[in-house]
Amino acid sequence: MPSDRGLFDRLREPDRGDARSVIERTDHVQESILRHLQRLMNTRQGDSAAVPEFGLPALTDVDVAGRSEEMRRAIEQALRTYEPRLTGVRVRYEEPDELDPLKIRFEIMARLVTSDEKVGVQFKTVVDTNGAWRVAG
Repeated sequence: MPSDRGLFDRLREPDRGDARSVIERTDHVQESILRHLQRLMNTRQGDSAAVPEFGLPALTDVDVAGRSEEMRRAIEQALRTYEPRLTGVRVRYEEPDELDPLKIRFEIMARLVTSDEKVGVQFKTVVDTNGAWRVAG
């Protein structure tokens, strides 16, 4: 029977007491995806010995202001490769905010696929001046 919690969530809290069910709760799956996106986007390619391609290129390797399209494609490819619960993934670069021009923003739009439905989801990402990614859903 499938679980609506990802592997890392189940390993972190193995005795959570959730009854196993064939019914997936969309909100639980979306929360799990959000946590996974946070890990994925804060991992630099080459950091994982098991899967060296996991993660995103280091921002120091990409001039985001001049090559936002390259970064957008890298995010889209990482999501398509490492987050199979999402389909139709599209990533859009958002122009810098006048109040905080040093933060880099992308919007992720996709469909969450559960056993009985497809739900549109949207995530906002912000890269702060230290290079850390924050993902909100």
